[in-house]
Amino acid sequence: MFTEGRLYFILFFVVAFIGGLIFAYRKDIKNNPKIFKGASRILIYILICLVVFTGIVKLLRFF
Repeated sequence: MFTEGRLYFILFFVVAFIGGLIFAYRKDIKNNPKIFKGASRILIYILICLVVFTGIVKLLRFF
């Protein structure tokens, strides 16, 4: 399905992309702290929704 080279590329891309997002977020939060006031709560809510959705899908596939 995936060769070893593709897996390395995916891993490198994901790490670089997340690193770039964190770098940009840290840079922007210094300039506009009011805009990012509730960003951590929103991230937590999104992660909870993804976990619940995944659980529902896995539960429905079980039946």
